[in-house]
Amino acid sequence: MNEEERPEELDFLKKRLKDKFDELAEPMNQVEFTRENYDRLFPESKISTPIGEVNLGGHQFEKLFKEKRQKYLGAMYQTLIDPIAVINEKDDKGKVQLFSKSFKNYEEKIKGLMSVIIDIDGTKIAISTHRRNPNNIINKIKKVADLIYEKPNRDRTAGNDSENLAISDDTQSVINIPQSSLDVNSKKKSKA
Repeated sequence: MNEEERPEELDFLKKRLKDKFDELAEPMNQVEFTRENYDRLFPESKISTPIGEVNLGGHQFEKLFKEKRQKYLGAMYQTLIDPIAVINEKDDKGKVQLFSKSFKNYEEKIKGLMSVIIDIDGTKIAISTHRRNPNNIINKIKKVADLIYEKPNRDRTAGNDSENLAISDDTQSVINIPQSSLDVNSKKKSKA
């Protein structure tokens, strides 16, 4: 029996993720939108994620500016380094991975952010980051195997959670990600 034939498992997975998006929502780091801060967050336009290294597409800094998404610079970093879920999605252009995380702050209810990652000859490349409602993100899961990474519960860490095993063969071996010494909250974005 394949995963698509067990809708109760898919429903359970989606409910569990919805609960995680609610419970694990955190404040969005506000980072001043400068090239220097971008380069500090993403040295050599790369970042280590729970499923391996991701390169940032050539013009991600400029794209954030052009699309008026400057306020998401810190959140883009948070989403890639500490996603709640990574989902495989197939579309007319091929297979992509969607890194997703939820945020809350004094202005908004819980909102989601999603970074789209493509694979070019074995290299993962982030091509876009934008806001998405957590329900919209969760509904991109069409079968259980689409979820390739799920953040452990608050009382567990990736290193000690024996239940947080890969669901799909698309993941890599377990890696330890060192804590960044970068204080992304050190330069608060001024209100315009």
